[in-house]
Order: sequence, then structure tokens, then C-alpha cells
Amino acid sequence: MTTQEIIEGVQDRTAVSEETANVLLEAVLSTLAELDFGRQKSEFASQLPDDLGDALRHDRAKNEDFDAAEFVRRVAERTEISFEQSETWTRATLSLLAESVAPGQRESFVEALPHDIPDYTIWDV
Repeated sequence: MTTQEIIEGVQDRTAVSEETANVLLEAVLSTLAELDFGRQKSEFASQLPDDLGDALRHDRAKNEDFDAAEFVRRVAERTEISFEQSETWTRATLSLLAESVAPGQRESFVEALPHDIPDYTIWDV
């Protein structure tokens, strides 16, 4: 998928503007960059469009251990939305990112995510 296709997918799933979809995508990628999921971070980044993959490889990337609630909280803070809204929008965006890569890479990515975060890679709303 191209970056534009991912943005349009986020818009479809969340019913937001292109600008808001971009902000949401950046927030989810920034939060992923902070998350420790081992070597899969760089492998997943390499499967994304360059501009999105770069967000996971930036200099401020950390390797923190946190669960889905903290992931959702960080996205909510970055996008200035409620925790409840962030739950749905984070799932919409993270699941779309997972779907945008090859099936083998998708499985490796999901398996590498810690705690209950893999639940957010499934769009079932």
C-alpha cells in the first residue's frame, strides 16, 4: 500500500478528514517508535512506505515496555482526543498498518508486539 492508500483507509475506518487521518497516523507511528518490539521494528519499518517507515527509525525512537492501555493513552495525548475515541482510532490505524505489509511480515510484527497490543492489529469494529 502507498502512504495515500493508508491515509484513505484510516479515513474510511474513522470517518475523519485527511488532515486528522495524517495526525492519527503520525501519532500511532510515534507511539510504535517508542515501543520495544525488538528487531521486528526495523523489519516492519522496511515494509512500510519510506516516509512511514522512517517514523519508526527516527533518532528519538525508544525501546520502552508498555501495554495497550498506555499505547492508547499516548495516541490520545498526541491527538488530543479522549481515551475512548483513541481506542477505536488506534485500532483502526494499527490494524491498517499491519494489513499494509506482506502476510509473513504481518504475522512476525503481530507476534513481536508485547502484552495485549496485538489485539489492536485486528479490525473487527
